[in-house]
Amino acid sequence: MWKNCIENACEHISLHDCVVNNAEIIGDTLSLTFNDGFWMLADSKYNSCGDTVRTDKSKISFIDFDESVSEFYVFKRHYLFGKSICTTRKSVDLQKLLKKINSGEWKIEFNEQYGAFHRALFFGGITTKKKIWEFEFQIAIECEKMEYYWNNIRPERKW
Repeated sequence: MWKNCIENACEHISLHDCVVNNAEIIGDTLSLTFNDGFWMLADSKYNSCGDTVRTDKSKISFIDFDESVSEFYVFKRHYLFGKSICTTRKSVDLQKLLKKINSGEWKIEFNEQYGAFHRALFFGGITTKKKIWEFEFQIAIECEKMEYYWNNIRPERKW
């Protein structure tokens, strides 16, 4: 199904402004699908366009995903008379997260990504059917490796 697959390619790919359309766990692998693709950076050896461009539909798989150590948090701002008075952090169960993503109740959009040895850290926003950017989120994923899949880069979709 996929023409291209590279491992641990954080230096080649950006998830900024990318929306997760489907999430699933099969065995010990967590996979996130992006119908609108992700960004292939201009200086990547996998991109011959010379500009940062989108791919077509793409997927990231977190291989040997460790659910017991991985964490997903949402941050909710609370207001009093129109002024933000505090922010609360709430842990969200992974199965609940998958259900909300796959049902379309939540749109998860990435802003920042950081990679480290066996760990990926992402920050972004959650759009619900009620509001745009209703929550901010943080997800830390513990895994052995990440695999990035796509078929084609789209030169007409420049950053």
